[in-house]
Amino acid sequence: MSVQNLLMLLLPLVALAALSAIAGLIGYNVAREGGSSVSTAIGRGSFVFFSVMTLFIALLAVLVPAMT
Repeated sequence: MSVQNLLMLLLPLVALAALSAIAGLIGYNVAREGGSSVSTAIGRGSFVFFSVMTLFIALLAVLVPAMT
């Protein structure tokens, strides 16, 4: 695999990580608005982040072999 192919694979991975971070922030804000303490809200936001990131990595694991 060439360097260009690796960089083209890294680009959507970084973009999806940014989307996951936004989803984690939304999860944090929803938990805070629901009355959770800060430490509990951070835990819930991080759970949302890692769940969405796992979903995106699984999606990439299916799509990348299909495209090559």
